[in-house]
This record gives sequence, C-alpha cells and structure tokens, in this order.
Amino acid sequence: MAAGFGYWAAGSQRGDLTLKAINSDYLVKISTAPGCTINNGLCFSNVNGAIRLLVSNNDASIRVFSVPDLQLIDTLNFATAINHTSVSPDGRKMITVGDDNRVQLFNITSSGYYELATTMAVSRDANFSVAWNHTSERFAVSSQDGSVHVWDIRSHNPLAKFSGLHPSITKGAARCVKFTQTGAVDLLAFTEHVSHVHIVDARTLNGQQTLRVGSLGYDTPITGLCFSNDSQKMFVGMETAILDFNIDTGSRRRFACASLL
Repeated sequence: MAAGFGYWAAGSQRGDLTLKAINSDYLVKISTAPGCTINNGLCFSNVNGAIRLLVSNNDASIRVFSVPDLQLIDTLNFATAINHTSVSPDGRKMITVGDDNRVQLFNITSSGYYELATTMAVSRDANFSVAWNHTSERFAVSSQDGSVHVWDIRSHNPLAKFSGLHPSITKGAARCVKFTQTGAVDLLAFTEHVSHVHIVDARTLNGQQTLRVGSLGYDTPITGLCFSNDSQKMFVGMETAILDFNIDTGSRRRFACASLL
C-alpha cells in the first residue's frame, strides 16, 4: 500500500490496482497488464504538478500511471523482479531495488523521463526496501542479508551500515526501512522479518535503539513500518495488530540521542 497527495493505493498479488481519494468517494480499480504478476511496491510522486503512481512488479518492470485516472504513462523494464521504488521528496531522483544486490539511482528530468544515473551494490543478497530522508540528499536500502546501508547521493560508497539481531538470514532479513520526514526529528527505522524494530539517529548515524515486538520466546512476523507525517508517531504492523509508538520529538529537537517512548 501507499498514500500521498490526497490518495491511497493498494496493489494485489495478481497485478490489480485500487486507487481511492482520501477525502471523497472517488475510487478506481484496474488490472495493470495482461498476465501481470505480483505488485511488490507502490510509490506516489509529483512531476511538474502531475501526480504519478509508480508500481514495482515481479515481472521485472516499473509501471508509471497517471493519477487519478490510472492511465499507463510509461513502463520501465529491468533484468530482475523489482521489489521497491522510492522518489525523493524534491521529485528529482528515484531509487529502485529488486531481486539482486544492485541499487539503481535515476534522475527524473523536467519533462518527466527517468534516466539511469548510476548503479551501486554492497549487500550480499536481494534488496527489499528503499527510503529517502527529508532533504533528498540521503537514502537507505534494506536487504535480505539483514543489512541496511545509508548512502549520500554524492558518493558511490555508503555512509553507514546497520544490522539486526537475528542470526538467521530469513528471520533477520531487513524488510522495511523508513526516515522521518520532519527535519528536526531525524530518525531512521528498519524492521527485521520477525520480532525486532531498530531506530537510528539519522543526524549522526550513531546510536541504535532496538524494540522487541510480540511475545518473548516466540517469533512475531512484522508486516510493515511507517512514521506519521508530523513524525510524532511510529506505526509497526503485525499480522494481528498495529502498534503505535509515541516519539519524543521534544528531546529530538533539543538534539538528544534517538529515543522512543
């Protein structure tokens, strides 16, 4: 699922898309393409005032749709299944990752075309999730091998690497990564496949707080993670519940270390 610019969208395991206006009854459903497979990730973006929905698909493509009518604008083809795509907050760059260890950075031209700028790779396995910080200068990538790397757009080498606690490459896989989008808060969070959520000080890239979710002694699958738009809350999805954490934004604005209540 994804939300942005007044819309909510969801993609299905059979390639179907649903788009809903948040503040009205407008609703549209389509099948993205004949024979289309799993929609792995959705991303809203704004190009010169025109809203787009980018759909990362298991058939090694990214399909670009206009919003709200979901007309196909463009199809970007790749060598492997695409797991996630993220457009920078300033709308000028795009990162995409898939079922190999490559991280592909695109420039988005003023006319709305996607031009490959560079390809990077440091993880040992497929990448699952990407996220941009609020300045559009840094992005983070989470991987099946349990690592999260933070990059600066001006460098081919990562600024930092973080890892989870679980030794299993399956249970410890870093599934989802997110930045807060409020500048004074500056947090980075990522989930392991089961039981653990990690919070990092995104200003200094030092200090890592770990939260265990679910019952002790049991593996609890984590289905997703996001911050609220005002960065005052963090939500962690599980199979049977959504956990709501308050963020100590006052401490963060006084430049204390990363902390959640």
